[in-house]
Amino acid sequence: MSENNCKDTLAKVFDFLANDLEDADRTQVTSHLGQCDTCKQEYALEIKISELITSSSLNAQATFAAKMQSRLQSEL
Repeated sequence: MSENNCKDTLAKVFDFLANDLEDADRTQVTSHLGQCDTCKQEYALEIKISELITSSSLNAQATFAAKMQSRLQSEL
């Protein structure tokens, strides 16, 4: 794969994960990831990072909500 094609693909990975690409760009990224093991590994890493961030955010929200509920109940 050409270095420019890899850079172009990796620059679009976040938008690809968010399903925020035009059809032509989505097709280009999908095609490149199917052919380039290096970019496929980078994409897999970005998926894991995204999943961890989402999971951490949900846990933080649940913890915050529980603390706030506890405080409100103690004030009643």
